[in-house]
Amino acid sequence: MASLLYPFALFLHIVGAFGLIASVTLEAIGLRGLRRATRADEARLWLSISRRLVIRFAPASLGTILITGLYMTALAWGPKGWIITAFASLIALAVIGAFGTGIRMARLEPAISHAQGELADDLRRRLQDPVLLTSLRVRIAIVLGIAFLMTVKPTFIAAIAVVVLAAAIGWLTAQIRARRTGHELRNEIG
Repeated sequence: MASLLYPFALFLHIVGAFGLIASVTLEAIGLRGLRRATRADEARLWLSISRRLVIRFAPASLGTILITGLYMTALAWGPKGWIITAFASLIALAVIGAFGTGIRMARLEPAISHAQGELADDLRRRLQDPVLLTSLRVRIAIVLGIAFLMTVKPTFIAAIAVVVLAAAIGWLTAQIRARRTGHELRNEIG
């Protein structure tokens, strides 16, 4: 019976991964729109994409990946180094998403909901918060690192190195973009 359930668990695991990638993609599209918004109605539209859809898809996808991954690990793989690293990385995704994006977006939501007409300069500056971009880019890089782990199945030390390198690359790309955006916004707002 267990051998019959394994392919179904693998299928759900892959579907969960698709859902996670879709969630990060929706968040990236929504954040880009939010950062470019100049009017309240534009910001509300992008917030609905970035916040309301992602808050439903991401936890469900992570939960599906974790549950099916733990099942397959218990059934067939055992505690391999790449699996432990991937599991810890998924937990890190949730923590980074909650603290790097979730709290900030929860604080922005009322301000955007109550805004009328042109967005105030203060709100536009808050939408440019570099932590939002850094959180997103680090999580995208970690997701790619996990995909690499699942494909190559390296040793424990190599798996950790892959995820750390991926996170560092995500962080660096966010710093380059955040610096450029900060200069552009300061010139535009004054």
